[in-house]
Amino acid sequence: MEKKKCLYCGQENFPESEICWACYKDLRAPAAPLPIPKETVVPAADPVEAPQVSAWGAAGRLTLVLGLALFYSRWWFVDNYFSPLDHINLAFHEAGHIFLGFFGEFIKTAAGTIFQLLFPAVCGFHLWRRSSRLGWQLCLFWFGENLLNISVYAGDAINQALPLVGGGVHDWTYLLTEMGLIAHTRGTAKTIFAAGSVVIFYSLYSLGRDGLSMLSSRAQAGR
Repeated sequence: MEKKKCLYCGQENFPESEICWACYKDLRAPAAPLPIPKETVVPAADPVEAPQVSAWGAAGRLTLVLGLALFYSRWWFVDNYFSPLDHINLAFHEAGHIFLGFFGEFIKTAAGTIFQLLFPAVCGFHLWRRSSRLGWQLCLFWFGENLLNISVYAGDAINQALPLVGGGVHDWTYLLTEMGLIAHTRGTAKTIFAAGSVVIFYSLYSLGRDGLSMLSSRAQAGR
């Protein structure tokens, strides 16, 4: 697939992109004025300024980083934390059991976890292809948040203190038993939590970097 090169910074973007993800300039705007025929006389005009980065956009991203970081901190201070977002994740989880229920008991049981991660991954990939940086960054955070929720569920495999939708067998009790890891429930939960934290940290870093870059670009434009 042929990429669209930014006329200002040279960064390659997807063909359908309208804004360069590197310099945030309009890919549809020419880098230089069109040549004017010699016989045409036009009055002098002020040079057209390049599209400026919104200060609100930069401030919004930095505020979003702070809010999401505070949201993430809840898992450190509340045992078995179930966030408002997890109500949505639960719907995808249960859908997985339904749609993959005919692949056998192990796949059916694991399907809940698979669907929890599949939906934010698919949404994030779609937004990445459309060069929607804020969109895929938020989907990346959502993916990491799902891993945190899964770590809580996996850590409950032995105690089984969490309420189950519709009752039945605890997914992670069955999965860890089948994989021979039921004796390592705590370590499994910590590993999943660590993976989710890494994903979340990267999404926050990417959001914060974009916010600071936008502020820097605006400051340079104002000189």
